[in-house]
Amino acid sequence: MKKIWIDTDAGTDDAMALIMALRCEELVVLGISTVGGNVPLEKVDQNVLYVCELCEVQPPVHRGAVKPLERILGTADFIHGKDGLGDIGLDLSNRELTSYNAIEAIIETVRANPNEVSIVNLGPLTNLALAIRKAPEIVDLIAHCYVMGGLVDLPGNITPLAEFNIWADPEAAQEVLTSKLSMTTIGWDTTMNSGWLSVDEWHELKDLKTDLATFAHSIQAVRMQWQKDNDHDQKLTWADPSAMAVVIDPSIVIQSTEVGMSVSGGADDHPQRGFITISNESRITHVNRIDRSRFKKMIHQYLSI
Repeated sequence: MKKIWIDTDAGTDDAMALIMALRCEELVVLGISTVGGNVPLEKVDQNVLYVCELCEVQPPVHRGAVKPLERILGTADFIHGKDGLGDIGLDLSNRELTSYNAIEAIIETVRANPNEVSIVNLGPLTNLALAIRKAPEIVDLIAHCYVMGGLVDLPGNITPLAEFNIWADPEAAQEVLTSKLSMTTIGWDTTMNSGWLSVDEWHELKDLKTDLATFAHSIQAVRMQWQKDNDHDQKLTWADPSAMAVVIDPSIVIQSTEVGMSVSGGADDHPQRGFITISNESRITHVNRIDRSRFKKMIHQYLSI
């Protein structure tokens, strides 16, 4: 059994990744921390709690950073809906968090499980950067760090040069990606290569006829409409589920590269904000491609439970 901690900004992609983790018998979710990103933090909190409720699993959920280390929060609600879960009329209120101190919860969990906990980052890297700042020794106690973020091959999804999670808090990303953590990144380029469903495959989810499948299908409609309106590729690009697929079954990776990464900062509107400079240091395993057929089967597996 692999012990994991999930850090998430709980948009529509994150919701599917959470379902996968919470329904996977090979994973033990020790806790979940929330971070402002796709939507503001209060909405992230409720979205995580809603998905846990839907999955009938109640791991500890802790509130993390409301905003990036040094910047105002930039959201992606145009993709995920104003509520972060597709604006389909869900009741996303009045659920109670376990605590309001995710940073301390991460540190305590890692210390209590030395070299056993993998951190799975599905949003901006603010919480992990803050935890490392407060307790630098946890770098040597974390079993592995998975980051859904960044890219080796351009273009990005928030600017031509950057992926959203890294762009959202480039200072935190720089601290985490240049740390001594054992790390795997699953980027936007990974998603575009192989972490996607066609429109027909997206609609096939309805045919699974479970509450989870209906939910996972419905919340993506706002994204698919936005892509259509803005002349983007008509496919469901599922970045966070791709990352979780690698966590669940590393053998799904069919191509990876060993690299070093350094993140550009600059002004909020600087064209290179969040741009990753790639070096040939062998510090980070970047997943270039996953087995898309197996990815689709995995999605069906967890939505059919």
